Amino acid sequence: MKKSVFALLLLSIGVVACSEDNNDVDYYHNWVGRNQQYIDSIAQVAKDNPGWLSFHTYKYPVTSANAGVNEFVYAKPIESGSGTTSPFFTDSVEVYYRGRLIPLYDGTEVVFDQNYRGELNLHIAVPSKFSVAGVVSGWTTALMQMHEGDYWTIYIPTDLGYGSTKMTDIPAYSTLIFDVYLKKIIRMESKE
Repeated sequence: MKKSVFALLLLSIGVVACSEDNNDVDYYHNWVGRNQQYIDSIAQVAKDNPGWLSFHTYKYPVTSANAGVNEFVYAKPIESGSGTTSPFFTDSVEVYYRGRLIPLYDGTEVVFDQNYRGELNLHIAVPSKFSVAGVVSGWTTALMQMHEGDYWTIYIPTDLGYGSTKMTDIPAYSTLIFDVYLKKIIRMESKE
């Protein structure tokens, strides 16, 4: 475990690349490769630590016991909820979340979306409502495994996120990291 965590830390710190013209720091240098190395490292940490979870995505059929690293969503549970059922693809959920990128070369954490600030405070924060099917497939995969009250950090490979598409604050080929607290499952037939 220590070796995997150390490797992950080294990948996070990295080496700063500078432009030859004006010495501007390129925090996204080798972004595709760094993101793949990061998710490979997370996959190894999940494999080495029984407290972590790995879920094969519904997006791709399981073709062998050796499915690739990029076909899985990895989760580190922070808290376990008291719920006993998981959402279906057709359900909606109320969640608290914070989404971020892998650390930049200087260790900066880039938060690209969130619905709470600072530490999650369930008495102050306002949850967002999402259709389980209406988010990136990595989120959908994780949500369909969670129970009400679960609080997880999930790691989504680029193929299960936005892939080669750049979103507003998310470069193409980004691994997505989310802290997700599942507050409520809203079944499709519910009028809530």
